[in-house]
Amino acid sequence: MDTESISQMIQGKARRFDSKLALCLHGGDPEEKYTYRALDEASGRLATGFVRFGLEPGDRVAVLSESRPRWGMVFFATIRAGAIVVPLDTWQTANELDAVLADARPKLLLVSRGQEKTAAGLVRAYATDIKVLSIEPDSAESAFISIDDISSSEIGPCVERNAADAAVLTYTSGTMGSAKGVVTTCGNLLYQIRSSRQVMLIDSRCAAVSILPLSHLFELTAGFLGVLYGGGRVCYCNSLLPHEIVAAMREQKVTGMVTVPLFLKLFARAIRTEIEKQPLWRRSVFNVFRRVSPLLPLKQRRRLFAKLHSSFGGQLEYFVCGGAPLDINTINFFESIGLPVYQGYGLAETSPVIATNGPTANRTGSVGKPLPGIQVKIADDGEILTRGPHVMLGYFGNDELTASVIDADGWLHTGDIGHLDSDGFLFISGRKKNLIVLGSGKKVQPEELEAVLFEHPDIEEGCIVGAVASEGLMKDSEEVCAIVVASDAAVQRCAERSEDLGDTVRRAIKHQALKVSPGKRPTRIVLRTEPLPRTSTRKVRRPNVRQWLSEEAALT
Repeated sequence: MDTESISQMIQGKARRFDSKLALCLHGGDPEEKYTYRALDEASGRLATGFVRFGLEPGDRVAVLSESRPRWGMVFFATIRAGAIVVPLDTWQTANELDAVLADARPKLLLVSRGQEKTAAGLVRAYATDIKVLSIEPDSAESAFISIDDISSSEIGPCVERNAADAAVLTYTSGTMGSAKGVVTTCGNLLYQIRSSRQVMLIDSRCAAVSILPLSHLFELTAGFLGVLYGGGRVCYCNSLLPHEIVAAMREQKVTGMVTVPLFLKLFARAIRTEIEKQPLWRRSVFNVFRRVSPLLPLKQRRRLFAKLHSSFGGQLEYFVCGGAPLDINTINFFESIGLPVYQGYGLAETSPVIATNGPTANRTGSVGKPLPGIQVKIADDGEILTRGPHVMLGYFGNDELTASVIDADGWLHTGDIGHLDSDGFLFISGRKKNLIVLGSGKKVQPEELEAVLFEHPDIEEGCIVGAVASEGLMKDSEEVCAIVVASDAAVQRCAERSEDLGDTVRRAIKHQALKVSPGKRPTRIVLRTEPLPRTSTRKVRRPNVRQWLSEEAALT
């Protein structure tokens, strides 16, 4: 298996697993499913069609689609044709997507039916030649021809790919022209999927329900490639509604799930809600079982809650959670009913996993041990540095930016603060960077958001910081907080009209926020009457702003 390449992976799995189901779609077209053999053949025919269509090794193929089986088929076809996959986030605005396309310069843009309107607008504004294809099987109702129309009746040879060749180009931030592309190599991907199989003990019994976008490397590697590498199956469920996800879990008899804190909090709340509907004696039994379960082995905990487990298939063994910290109460809740939550840690720049807990080594509060072959050390200032086969090739077309995070000895500087305990478990305690990590796993760059939100005549200046939510579903997770100073014109107008200045500022921010993705919009807006604290070079002193915000919160 050492000679296997990422482009040959699905061919090898097809020979081994043949007619076993690989990919399917819950609640969608029942015909959209692939066995391992069908996935191999369909991606092979499309790869040949891509080459005949003019795609050359190293070209970029952007994919703007919801996660689904045909997305996976397109991925393998692109890799087999020697090209680079550019996954696009369907939640991004036209401004953000335009910045990505301008930087990546793809030759092809593949879109689902639901994204055709967005794609048409992007192409009109796009200066460079780009061909758009629909990933739908039938192009009769589409403005673009279908990928099926260019697929070949024959399967040509795969383009040979070396470990150092670029495979995926992922954009970590794309607001207002500041897109930053992370180049993940074929070797990075193979390392990740082999390691995830080894640590999470993934085999052909694995059944996963996928709820995260394939535009994120975490889902692409752990939830898609890692499962297929072990011979398991993936069912896509394009919903975050707990009852719909539970229905898919029950139908597929799911064994494990890759997820983020937001889903686990929603799932835990849904379970508690159902328990509260039960008669008093059932609720009492449930609570007694939860109190005694920590004293029992994992298998016995599952037996205690067998009826609950049967409601979501009866085969679920664990959750893998990444993207953001998860509160200890949610972890303990799932642990008590026999469902361990294995937290991990990584960055897009590390393709993406650096460390993770797993069935054989799990320490609550940590993000686990580094994957086999990965080096992690803590710098003198507490920053986490890492080196190994997981580190990206670099930032696309930006050697200077690459050199700013990967030093001459190959150590990638994560910007995160943490420590390793005596047993090698990694703990995260903070970040050097200003990046805000939401409970959903979405990462928000404050500077990019500020450039959009505060360009309004009613706003003099402002600062975006991450603040820990004190209530609601996302309690104890970070939320986007906008601290705003109103302009003199707004203050004067509100005084003359007896209008509330706070309401005026909030309207202005919400108006500007329509230009960014919903997940990046501030959930908390605070009016400040004094100028923001700044350095001698006029940079906002973010620590001072956070301190002021915490003091204001303490007074309310």
